[in-house]
Amino acid sequence: MQIMFSGLTPSSRQRKFCEGFLFFPIKHLRKHGNFIFRQYDRRSGVKALLDMKLNMLDYNTGHAENIDRYISQRAMPQAGRVLANMEDFYTRIQAEATHVSGSLQDFNELFIHYYREVTVYHSVVLRNLKEELKPLLKPKKGEVALSEQGYDHIAKVYKLVKEFVLQSKTIVHLLDEVLVKEYNFPEISHQRQLMELQSDIKEMYFVQKNLCQLLKRWETDKNQHGLQTYYN
Repeated sequence: MQIMFSGLTPSSRQRKFCEGFLFFPIKHLRKHGNFIFRQYDRRSGVKALLDMKLNMLDYNTGHAENIDRYISQRAMPQAGRVLANMEDFYTRIQAEATHVSGSLQDFNELFIHYYREVTVYHSVVLRNLKEELKPLLKPKKGEVALSEQGYDHIAKVYKLVKEFVLQSKTIVHLLDEVLVKEYNFPEISHQRQLMELQSDIKEMYFVQKNLCQLLKRWETDKNQHGLQTYYN
């Protein structure tokens, strides 16, 4: 049976794609990697979507694995380090202080408030996120992959992490003021320890900021996927 095409003479790519048709159903086909596609709108971002599919794993799985690994290797250890150092510093201050002045009392309240924020972030936000990502991770042998279901709380978690990042940035600036004013700490060594603690908090700020970027990238890809589905 002879194949008939309507319109302009088709390219070899179009002939191959339309093999078996009695007419040429789709014009202006494009090729990207191993995919042949027809883009209906410049804003559809077909190539970005196909780049996701070129990977062996579903893009949800890829993002989930990157974030899970980053939490385990960077985010949780750094937050845990800050908590341990805050506990040690506060214990020493309380044990060696002979009196608590007004300025030191204000510092104590600030310190305790931020310690609680770090505790909740470390023990609740990050741990819960790791738990919720488990179904999306690459399945072990014999397990069923659930990556196609996606993750519906990306934007919510991103907001929580971003709020904590802003709190950490604020506390770094406040500790700068404390160090400049030289509060009446019991020992001069406390000044040095506080500087080290501030450095740890600053490092945690950058670590959690990177986690924000990973979540934001996932959300962007998710929106891109939805946009592509809408346009195509």
